Amino acid sequence: MLGRRDPQRDLYSASSRIPYDLEDFGIYGRLAIEGRRLFRDSDFADAYSTHGRPSVPPSLLALAHLLQHHDKISDAEVIERTKYDLRWKVALELDPIQVVAPFVKSTFQSFRVRLTLHEQEGKAFERSVEVARAAGLFPKSMEIALDSSPVRGRGAIKDTFNLLSDAIRGVMRALAKKHGREASEEAARVGVERHFADASIKGQVSVDWDDPAAKNEFLASLLEDCRLALDAARRAKYTGEEVGLLKKVIAQDVDQSGDTPEIRDGVAKDRTVSVQDPDMRHGRKSSGKTFNGHKGHVAVETSTGIITAVETTTPGTPDGSMVAPLVEQTEQLTRADVDVALGDSAYSSRTAVEQAEEVEVDLVAKLPEPPKGKFGPRDFKVSEDRLTAKCPAGHKSAKQGRSLETIRHTWNPTLCAVCPLRDRCLAREDSDRRSLSVAPDFHARLRRGQRAKSDKGRAMLKRRVVAEHAIARLKNLGAGIARYFGRAKTRVQWLWSAALANFQRVWALLDAAAQAGAA
Repeated sequence: MLGRRDPQRDLYSASSRIPYDLEDFGIYGRLAIEGRRLFRDSDFADAYSTHGRPSVPPSLLALAHLLQHHDKISDAEVIERTKYDLRWKVALELDPIQVVAPFVKSTFQSFRVRLTLHEQEGKAFERSVEVARAAGLFPKSMEIALDSSPVRGRGAIKDTFNLLSDAIRGVMRALAKKHGREASEEAARVGVERHFADASIKGQVSVDWDDPAAKNEFLASLLEDCRLALDAARRAKYTGEEVGLLKKVIAQDVDQSGDTPEIRDGVAKDRTVSVQDPDMRHGRKSSGKTFNGHKGHVAVETSTGIITAVETTTPGTPDGSMVAPLVEQTEQLTRADVDVALGDSAYSSRTAVEQAEEVEVDLVAKLPEPPKGKFGPRDFKVSEDRLTAKCPAGHKSAKQGRSLETIRHTWNPTLCAVCPLRDRCLAREDSDRRSLSVAPDFHARLRRGQRAKSDKGRAMLKRRVVAEHAIARLKNLGAGIARYFGRAKTRVQWLWSAALANFQRVWALLDAAAQAGAA
């Protein structure tokens, strides 16, 4: 059942006994002052039963989770800090003399699980927004900035050979658990024991990796092991996620259409890159920077810098598709209407505009810039009916075609060949003519782009920097690298990090206001 902290402060707690001002302890002292107001045990009542032995007070566990994200430490280290670190004893109001932890690691971990099972993993983040709202920090008419950032996953990234081996081990562990055996024993029964003999299956064999035939022969032997593992799962009538993962790795990475299996050319769509964390995906931050993991999205109120919405997705999720979810979450938590949303060029897509219209938000975002030194769509003159178009050199298109509602204009290759603007107009040197696709929203997109480049638009988009600052604060708290396996747990990490960042931001704003009032 729900345990509760004593409403009376303990006279023997560290925060009462230390001969220093609590302000000297930074965030630890601030949590000692504000902690009881931040979290109440009753806030978590829905996650506990009404019978049984009283639990460790969830408000205490919540404060410990905030400190964990601040100090970027493991669950085991949390227990050590509660025993020996005076700063933690101050923040949690513990006896400075006692070296007995107020809870054990399993209790600390089960608190996270309990919140997830009862769909309360965002309770701390929601509370941080509520504190800001209660302090009157949000304006009645809200303007938010949107942004995203890569989150590098925790799972190991391996090549196809080791990925198949890891997946086989996963099936064997699942079958071993079902049969009450050791995984290595189960693997020996099936005939795939070599996958438990070494951390890397490639380290056990001598293969000329420069010889395609030798590689394919080794791959064929791995596929035979896969067949043995899948047959064993079928006989045991086991159809768990480990079986599905092994089948997926085979399908995405191996081409079995020929006489000999080969590593598939190219990268399969939505490819699983890690068996340890099957939710991880390959992503691209920019044309030259790639990563493997997840993507975090935030909405930030521009006048305060307080994070009002948090989501995590696959790396391939377009930023524009998150406009509506972030706006709706912001309005739900702040209880205010969002009038304006600011974003970079990733939020100028048709999907982003459509979602902004659905939630009745004015979306301001720059259009993507063409490659340096090249002409873009805005440099062409297109009639309002889209039937005629002139290139930057003043030539009309020679041919028009339709694909659904889009009109495709194509210019005369003879003119393009001698045009002095050819190098700036054609995408590639071997191109012989210019073409331009004009969608129904062509002029509307250009008008939005012109608005973003106007003096007023640039002034508005300057305020979008608060989202970049908020993400920087989250990364300083370790949110740039996943602490746990799986996207759901990574989202929990971002929610707790955002809660801590918000509390610190609220305190900074209130302290600044108090100092200004005193002056």
